[in-house]
Amino acid sequence: MARPAFAIPALEPDLETFREDLLWAEHVVLVTPMWWGGLPAKTKGLFDRTLLPGFAFDPRQRRMALPTPLLSGRTAHFMLTSDTPAWAFLLMYGCALKPQVHRQILSFVGLKPLRHTYFSPVEHSTPELRARWLADTRLFGTRAD
Repeated sequence: MARPAFAIPALEPDLETFREDLLWAEHVVLVTPMWWGGLPAKTKGLFDRTLLPGFAFDPRQRRMALPTPLLSGRTAHFMLTSDTPAWAFLLMYGCALKPQVHRQILSFVGLKPLRHTYFSPVEHSTPELRARWLADTRLFGTRAD
């Protein structure tokens, strides 16, 4: 039985803009909060609606039994905010969200994750600490290392 052609649903204008930006970007910076140990629904929805077959990966062409990524040649920096202390994120939860985003989303579509930054705890942070986080974030957005 032949596989059906990719039927890409029409996207909202902001999602089309996001996809167009991915095509010219050399480095992608993703900043998101951790919500109940995972990605917020809107962030997950962004990936679900935009990183589609035929755009982000080609399931018809396999490499080591995995679909061929179509967004290769770009790097990524994943920044996560949370109220979970860093020690708990590592020791109690094994940084579970990091490999999910790095391996199962970014790498899957061809983005090469270079860095991961964890900002926590946000709720009890001082204005000085938040200012330092913002300064770091500005720097991370201007370089791909």
